[in-house]
Amino acid sequence: MSHKSLVFKLFKFEEGDYIQQLVLESDDVKQDRAIGLTLLDFIVEHSTSEKEDASFEELLQKVERGEYQPQDPRFADWDMNAKQIWLCPPVALPGHMAITNEYTEYSIDPDSGGEPQQFTFNQYRTVLKFWRECLQMIEGKDLSTIEDFRREMPFPE
Repeated sequence: MSHKSLVFKLFKFEEGDYIQQLVLESDDVKQDRAIGLTLLDFIVEHSTSEKEDASFEELLQKVERGEYQPQDPRFADWDMNAKQIWLCPPVALPGHMAITNEYTEYSIDPDSGGEPQQFTFNQYRTVLKFWRECLQMIEGKDLSTIEDFRREMPFPE
């Protein structure tokens, strides 16, 4: 099994603008696009709105307490920017979220026979916390003075 690292870094465009990136690197692949285009993209896109973030966390807690039942389990429980997220069986395993996006080749787990990728609620929360901490570390700073900023941690298994 290869070692996977969650990596936060700044990326500078030729025009001089900076963006923050969240990627997954592993021993055998420079970037794991499957996880990057599902879980990581969802976190980056979703966490820009505190209201959406709080609503999603509230839904996760309802699922964990057994207080949420989807009206039709065939349809995603959450949808954002072409990402479909199921939080309950039969699509998601208990305690997991199943995520797909429009890039099917990167959002389907090849080891499962074509099912959506599964991530634990803990993986989601750990990655979200890491993302927020990194953003706080660079908040208000002149990005040109820290353009080599990079922080990493092991991807939670």
